[in-house]
Amino acid sequence: MGLFDTFKKTTPSKQKAASVSASISMTDRREKAIAAVIADRKIEQRILFVGVDVPWFQRIECDLLRLQPKWGCSQVSHAAQAVAALQTTTFGAIVLHAAVAADIDLLAALEKLNSAVIRVVLYSSGDTTQVARWGASGANPLPQSTDAAGLSATVSRLIRVQEWMADAGMKKLLGQCRKLPALPRLYSQVTAELSSPNGSIEVVAQCIAQDPVMTAKLLQVVNSAFFALGREVTDPTEAVMFLGAERTRSLILLAGVFTQFESPKCPGFSADQIWNHSLQVGALARTVALAETKNAKTAEAAFSAGLMHDMGKLILAANVPVMCGSIEQLHAGKKLTQREAELQVLGTTHAELAACLLGTWGLPLPVLEAVAWHHAPMRSADESFSLLTAVHVANVFAYELGRGPGTAALPEKFDHGYLDQIALGDRRNDWRLACDIPVKREEDMEHAVLRARRAAKRN
Repeated sequence: MGLFDTFKKTTPSKQKAASVSASISMTDRREKAIAAVIADRKIEQRILFVGVDVPWFQRIECDLLRLQPKWGCSQVSHAAQAVAALQTTTFGAIVLHAAVAADIDLLAALEKLNSAVIRVVLYSSGDTTQVARWGASGANPLPQSTDAAGLSATVSRLIRVQEWMADAGMKKLLGQCRKLPALPRLYSQVTAELSSPNGSIEVVAQCIAQDPVMTAKLLQVVNSAFFALGREVTDPTEAVMFLGAERTRSLILLAGVFTQFESPKCPGFSADQIWNHSLQVGALARTVALAETKNAKTAEAAFSAGLMHDMGKLILAANVPVMCGSIEQLHAGKKLTQREAELQVLGTTHAELAACLLGTWGLPLPVLEAVAWHHAPMRSADESFSLLTAVHVANVFAYELGRGPGTAALPEKFDHGYLDQIALGDRRNDWRLACDIPVKREEDMEHAVLRARRAAKRN
């Protein structure tokens, strides 16, 4: 019998002969089962729940253990108990009921004890007026209706972003960035509309139509060679209907960021080139994901990730143009890869910078990892195809087509070790065919030699 079967098992009501002292309550069995699991595993993250309903916590804990076997969950009722727990145990995140989150003394104690602990506030429909205040205080509001999968995704995303931001190079770079883009207002409006039970793509089109700049940008994209419609689209509603909700939303996000910056005066930088490259990588990533997974939802997420993958370059050009010039010199002059040059100058990269920003805006962790690691996919723990795979492959393909930024300096190449790690090293030419790109048979031979050398070293 599994752990969760144990949780659900109840004592037969007719077992009256057994003494009360010999009977084991549901709570006792649950605690023993959890203790047995914890004894057999190494806990990587501890989550403290404060002020939440006990039956709700028990359900969430069971579901979280299914999703995150290496997480440990604790629950206390009051602020004072939470402070005591934080004094003796290190928690990665604390999940607060809205009523407890209103306790100013608790929030002050949390900041004093561990300012790095991630704070999530569970709110109901009656607490919506407080959501903005919690967000401003550094907490992360989350509807109380969120299930274990949603909670797991949120906490995982926040932990990953915190790890990226804790990097010494990233800390230094963020301290030098005086102008970071704000989340576009239209993106928030469209997201709210699409999240509504009665959300309508027609209403989304109406919102876009009220923004002349965004309307022009969207029509430009739809009528570009990337979509090859064969006719001109002039109506924003038709454009939104063609693109669909997710692609429209992603384009609004990227265009909204671009419009917040004047064209940065930075050596070797072209905002138009980054925009066109981003569109192409988004389109190629979508095609690769659809060819590999046959899943439309995954393909749309791959488009979003591909679209955002180079957003960090725009932020760098607007904030540290002198450093960007140094990066370009290393990239072109000493034939370093973009990542190598950025690490040498910045101590971090444009990819992680973009992922940090997008993470604070709540984009899903798979999208963030695809953005952060598209130049270094081996940093992931992937064992199969992911959004990261799609973006990494699409970025290489864009350079093969001669349309990547800095193409003349040093084109991007596949990380063959990563593709072997996910057992897809032989799929490159199949993906090229799906994207209408000429195949490279000689690459298969080169890859076979590299794979043989790695195998020899392991032996």
